[in-house]
This record gives sequence, structure tokens and C-alpha cells, in this order.
Amino acid sequence: MKFLLFFLVLIEGVILISGKKDYYSKKGSHIYKRPNGSVSDPYPTVFKEKYVGGLRFLVLGDWGQRGNGTGQPQVAAAMKTWADRNKTSFVINVGDNFYQTSTTTAKTVTDPIDHEGVSNETDHKWKSYWLDVYGGRLKDIKWFTVAGNHDWYNNVTAEVDYFWDVDSRFFFPSLYYVRKVKFGEGICAAFIHIDTNPYYYNYTSYNHTNNLKQTLNDSNLYTPEQLDGRLKWLEDQLKNVQDTDWIFVVGHHPLIGDCRIKNDAYYLMYEIPPILTKYNVSAYFNGHAHDLSLSTDNATSPVTYFGSGAGGAALGIGCLNPNWTSPYTFGFLSVKIPSNGKTLYFDFVDANQTDTPPKVIYSGKIKSRKVKDEN
Repeated sequence: MKFLLFFLVLIEGVILISGKKDYYSKKGSHIYKRPNGSVSDPYPTVFKEKYVGGLRFLVLGDWGQRGNGTGQPQVAAAMKTWADRNKTSFVINVGDNFYQTSTTTAKTVTDPIDHEGVSNETDHKWKSYWLDVYGGRLKDIKWFTVAGNHDWYNNVTAEVDYFWDVDSRFFFPSLYYVRKVKFGEGICAAFIHIDTNPYYYNYTSYNHTNNLKQTLNDSNLYTPEQLDGRLKWLEDQLKNVQDTDWIFVVGHHPLIGDCRIKNDAYYLMYEIPPILTKYNVSAYFNGHAHDLSLSTDNATSPVTYFGSGAGGAALGIGCLNPNWTSPYTFGFLSVKIPSNGKTLYFDFVDANQTDTPPKVIYSGKIKSRKVKDEN
């Protein structure tokens, strides 16, 4: 019989965690220190994790939707098969976690049955859209989460509260937080999780058809000074992790292809890529566009941009001019970094068919920051 060694250590306010199967179901406040203030305040300390061997994780977005043209069940089944077979370490959840079935968002946002996002910590969607859908290993590992616009349309604070008060597997301590992950042969990866909604939606031109504008106001994420402050926070975090082998930034909205270009349709998103390039970020993970897509690093930028927003919501066409895309394919992204930490291998996985094993439709690799510096 194999036994798992697990522990939880608190050192100078920084949490070090290592895999334990049953404590993941505990509320976050039993494991971590909950700060005072708004959910939009960046979490004040870095979460630290350690994994044995290589690192394997899945990237999933835009998943919690039901109705015609949706595909959450088959994606969940394919993810279970893949995660169980490959011993996935965790899920990177890039947002739009809970949708409304109807398209009439504004009128039914508070409908107790069919509404955007979740209304509170006991909303039926936690069970019917997450707990009862993702099985096998996916029930035991953490889902490191950022918010999408559909999460903001109702009560995004309730999703953060769910982590603190109900189940820490839905890892969402704040809209902004940082993790440092050690694995393999002394390899270190930094994950910086950010909320891109204030940079994608222009507060001054947005109306009150749903709760987004009010939530931006309540969260103090709408004035130029407030938005500049979060970008400075991002820069500060990137400066602090320059000694790591890998730096990943996680957000909901896409920076694939032409979505990196200044455009009124994307508001202030164009301000983010220069920061990622300046600090030699390895990759940015996003959802929002309901497709699988990729923009590779090049001579002007070290950043690879991964789009994985095909988790179940009705599919469509995403950003123009990616290096690769599969616009009408339900699926997810799988990432593997072996224990030597030199190379990241990725697979985009097709999950279109309910009774068909997951199928890799595009693969590639990128080199670590330190390997690139050596060349």
C-alpha cells in the first residue's frame, strides 16, 4: 500500500502546502489567514506549494453552462480520463465558471434557478455545475481560479467567500494573488493570478444591464488611479519572481493575436502585454473566447499566449490572427513540465464527443526562462 505524506506549515505568514487528499474539502479559513478588506485587494502574502517530480496541470475556462450548443459534460468526462491517467497536479481555472442558461442576462440575474454566476455560498450551482460534474482526480486537486465577466454579473464576492467559508479546493482567496510552486530538481514556477475585467470593460461607457458596473464600483476597480495601481502591483510581483525558472500570468480575457492590439473593443488590455514582455514572462493563460488558441513567443516577445475557453459554453470564433486555433472544438489545455524544469510541453485536447477518449489536436513546447537566457 502506498501512503501519501502531507503537511501544512505556516512560516512568517506564508503558507507552504503539499498534497493532502481530504483537507482540500476544508474551508480556506481553516488553512490560511483571511485578510480584512475587499476581495479586490491583492492577497498580502505568497502562497507556496511543493510537488514531487514533474508538474502537470490543466487549463480550463468558460465551462459552467447548460443548454443547447453547450458541452460541459463531455469536457468534464475527458478531463477526468486525462487527469486520472496523467496524475494531474492541479487545474488552472481561467474563469466564467457559472453561466445563465437563458441569454436574457439582465432580467433574470437574480432568478433562484437560472442566473449568471452564483448568488451566494449555498447556491445550487456549486453542486450541479461543479461538485457533481468533475469526477475522479478532479475532485481531489485544487482549482486555482480567476473571475470571468459572467462571474461578475452576479456576485463575484460569493465565489471568493466560498473558498474561505466552504471548500478550499475552489482556490480563490482574492481577485489578485501569487503562488510560488517548487517541484522536481529544485525548479520554481511563479503563478500570478489577476482580474482582467476592469481592463476589458470601460466603466464609463458600461450600463447597468447586469451587476458588472456596480461591482466594479463596489470593488474600487474603475478609476484610472485604481487600475494603474493594480498594474503596478503586477509589475511589483513580476520583479519579485525574476529568480524563478518559469513565470505564468493567469487572467480571463484574451491576449491572443490581434487582441493584444490597442482597440476600443478591448479597452485597456493592450497595457498588459508590454509588462509581460518586460519581465520575461513565460506564458499567459486565458479564457473568454470560446475556443482553443495559441500565439507563440517570437523575436519581439518571450511570452506564449494560451487560450483555453472551450470548457463547455457555446463555442465561437475568438481573436483574429493567432498562430493556431480550433474555434469550434470543446476541450482544454494540458501542460507538463518534467522534473528537470527545462522544457514545457503542451497539448490542446479535443473533447467534442461524450463517449470518445480525449484526443490531442495540437502540441508544442517552450523553453524555460533560464534555458532561453543561456542560448
